[in-house]
Amino acid sequence: MTELTLYEEAMCCSTGVCGPDPDDELVEVSAALDQLEDEFDVEVTRANMQHNIDQFLNTQRIYDMVQEDGPSVLPITVVDGDIVAKSEYLGYDELASELSEARTTAQEA
Repeated sequence: MTELTLYEEAMCCSTGVCGPDPDDELVEVSAALDQLEDEFDVEVTRANMQHNIDQFLNTQRIYDMVQEDGPSVLPITVVDGDIVAKSEYLGYDELASELSEARTTAQEA
């Protein structure tokens, strides 16, 4: 199974899609992740700096990047251990492409 982890800045809730006026980009990301879970054999994890700080502290590469560059390096998208994006959210098509590539790589191994 492919693993996709999204490391995000501190937000009021685990997805940032809450309150009376949620950020449109976060709404789109949440919808894309839900759709990808339905279409791919992927385990999606969202690590929010406020709610999942242990995941940041226990993942040395991510911890080092945040220490070095500050929270502006977030979000960081990781697919099967490889960082595929930082400082921006990927859209559905970009994420689907990364997951397809990871699946192909796994099948060839």
